[in-house]
Amino acid sequence: MNKIKKVSNPILLIFGILFCVIQSIGQSIPVTSYGVWDRGGAIDDYSDPKADFVLGIEVSARWADVQAKGPETFDFSVFQETLNKAAKYHKIVKMSINVGGDAPLWLYDNGVPLVIVKSNKPKNEKYANSNPYYLSEAYKKYYFEMIKQFSLFLRNQPQNKFDCIAFVQVKTGSTGDEDSYKGDPINEKYIIPKEPWEAFRLESFAQFKKYFNDVPDRKIVLTFNNVDPIKQPEANNWVMTQIDTKIGFGIKGGAYNRGHHLTGEQSFKKQWTPYLINPKGMKLFSASEMDESWHKPIFSINTELGFYWAALGAINTGLSSTNMNKGSTKYALEHKEIIDIFKMYNRYAQQVYPATATVAVSVFHEGLNSADTMKFPESVFGKASKGNKDRYLKICKAYESRGAKIDDIKALSEGQVAQRESQTGYNDVGWDIAEGNYERFLTQIKADETSIGLFRIRGTIDEKSSKYDRFARSFESATGKNTMYFKFDDEMFASSKPKGLKFIITWLDKNASSTWALKYNKGKDVKTAIEVKGKGDNKWKNVTIEVVDMLLDQSGKLGSDFMLVNTDNVDDIFNGIEVNVTRK
Repeated sequence: MNKIKKVSNPILLIFGILFCVIQSIGQSIPVTSYGVWDRGGAIDDYSDPKADFVLGIEVSARWADVQAKGPETFDFSVFQETLNKAAKYHKIVKMSINVGGDAPLWLYDNGVPLVIVKSNKPKNEKYANSNPYYLSEAYKKYYFEMIKQFSLFLRNQPQNKFDCIAFVQVKTGSTGDEDSYKGDPINEKYIIPKEPWEAFRLESFAQFKKYFNDVPDRKIVLTFNNVDPIKQPEANNWVMTQIDTKIGFGIKGGAYNRGHHLTGEQSFKKQWTPYLINPKGMKLFSASEMDESWHKPIFSINTELGFYWAALGAINTGLSSTNMNKGSTKYALEHKEIIDIFKMYNRYAQQVYPATATVAVSVFHEGLNSADTMKFPESVFGKASKGNKDRYLKICKAYESRGAKIDDIKALSEGQVAQRESQTGYNDVGWDIAEGNYERFLTQIKADETSIGLFRIRGTIDEKSSKYDRFARSFESATGKNTMYFKFDDEMFASSKPKGLKFIITWLDKNASSTWALKYNKGKDVKTAIEVKGKGDNKWKNVTIEVVDMLLDQSGKLGSDFMLVNTDNVDDIFNGIEVNVTRK
């Protein structure tokens, strides 16, 4: 146990071997550590080759455990053990302390009002559903002192262990969700309206900044949740203006690594990806956990498919690290197909800057976003509101011939928390859901005008379905959609041309003797890289071809670099394209 009294003149231990290049002056986590992290302590030996998909570690503790013996004693041993392990295995660590309902009970004997909430989730045996009254000055005194002592504990680490500190998550309320209470206070005088709650959060943010950022050396990066410019404008303004851009900060990367359409994904992507993918000004990183969602009914329909689309959802919203809980990590260790998905995510997540990218990808997907009044006019489909279920049904009906369905109509108008918790089946329409392909530095040009999106490709999704069966795109010869056009990011090859490109195209071999081709620009000519003829066994297959002489100047039709071309009148179906880049 580490017992720390109040420290006024900490002596920093600065010796050690630097191998976790991270932040002796305070900076975001290195791109090489973007990917899958272990947040549940599932792995004891990170040198095990089976565990090589894990790039970082997350550890958290309950405030009640950190200060179990009273206000004068601090036990940070769980963090010390994790830092010891991280230093041994050359990993970096995310850390946090749960407060709110996880606060120590002695607070309530030391001037902090006890708030009992109406909830069916007891936090402890002595005080079921207990919470502190956050606005109490006594609470602030103990909470802010804990923040201070946590920072001193971390900043006093030997250099080799300090260098393994990736970032600390700011937690001001219940768990990491940043709500004051998980339930309504029985005593109404303890209800905290939005305005004073946000003011308390900003006061807490300032304390974290004071002790982790505003120090002469050994600065530690912070990450924040619920700092949306629309929902929490004060918090958003605070992090954008108060955090030094030389240090940077992170955000909690949403819930969109859960494998199915969730409310709010499209808006989240629009708001945050400019800071996460090829940022031009402030550079952020994002982290989000995989909790027990992977055990919920919808994920359990087909676990491999769930993890596959969860990884792609994370890529779609620019998630830097997806932190897997103990159960999901252990499950992966026992299932090679899940490890392969995690490695795919690692590979894609690390493509942050197009000028140095070694992979570009476009995985085909169409989400029927009921909030989109351009694609789905209100005059045809009804008023665009989150609660208008009739509109959802009309939109889905229009795409029924492509396989679109609604399995859980109740979930359509719910928020993403309820959807993660209780949604029982797939919905192909939703509110503010991801609309287009899941792409990184490879864009399908005018996707809906040159191809059609498909859903549930080979029928009902069950445990026997392929991970690719959920979404796809195909030609539609009857309407003249026989060519799909693609371009690489403008910056990807602006300074130097690649030595070679390796294309991996995933397609469904559905029709015997059907034909298609990959073609690309070479000077004034269009060159065929490969022609493919189907066997008709209705299996998903990969076609791999290397190309060394693509022009890469977007000089093709519609500004394309290459095309998938239907060379007959049979509508071939594709999951997506991955392009591996060999740089000179």
